Amino acid sequence: MDNKVAKWSKWAEAICEDCGNVMLSRDMFLDLHRMLQKHPEMQQADYFHEYMRDTYIAHVTMMLRKHAKKSSNGISLALLASDMQANHVQVSGVSLEPDFDSAIQRFETCAAKVEAFADRVVAHNDPRPPAHTPTYNEIDEAIEAMDVLSVKCSMAVGGNYCDTCKPTVQYGWLNIFRDMGIET
Repeated sequence: MDNKVAKWSKWAEAICEDCGNVMLSRDMFLDLHRMLQKHPEMQQADYFHEYMRDTYIAHVTMMLRKHAKKSSNGISLALLASDMQANHVQVSGVSLEPDFDSAIQRFETCAAKVEAFADRVVAHNDPRPPAHTPTYNEIDEAIEAMDVLSVKCSMAVGGNYCDTCKPTVQYGWLNIFRDMGIET
């Protein structure tokens, strides 16, 4: 069973890195949005704004979709969590928090609201419209649920993540705008 712990540790690290990247993408998108709110002259219906919105939505929804799938062909949060849930009692030194099951359920529920949209609209040119188009709040809830479950998986195997997967950014990405004299 030591191999299982090694696998879980490796997967938890990769998943937490993905989750951290999603959280940074969200922060950048929201920072840009807040900056634009301060500058009505920068609010335009142009390709830049569409690109930023579409890139954020595509990146985040595809990452959530990736981690909601339980395919044996890849690493996903859903697959890791279900494997840990099913097998943790046979592995010495691994214990799950009492609310682990509810964290799985929360992630699955939140990610399901995004997954079908990502499948039909972002990943494939499906002629059928999605049954549900997630709101920004629903996407945010799915990101938060991913973070909570990722941390719980990491903690169970003694990983480096014990509060959040979100990395600390040492250099503000908005500095490029500040250097141009734009209030951020």
